Amino acid sequence: MNAPHAIDAGPPHAASVVARSQESPTIFTLQLRLDDEAAQAAYRFAPGQFNMLYLYGVGEVPISIMSDPEARNGIGHTIRAVGRVTRGLAA
Repeated sequence: MNAPHAIDAGPPHAASVVARSQESPTIFTLQLRLDDEAAQAAYRFAPGQFNMLYLYGVGEVPISIMSDPEARNGIGHTIRAVGRVTRGLAA
């Protein structure tokens, strides 16, 4: 079965946390923006997709995107702090 098109994951991009909210003692939401404005403007996603979030010196973890694909105000991720990387992201 052939896929209709290949998905290019592209190179990694640095991002900054522009907002953080604590949803519960172990669940938090990060709102990210890519540091490269051109990359942020071109960034598109569909429901069900995820990003690999990398925490320098700790590791990386796949996290689903929870924000509205039509809203251009950043990339939202709601995360449960359960492992080394997600606990590091929570700090």
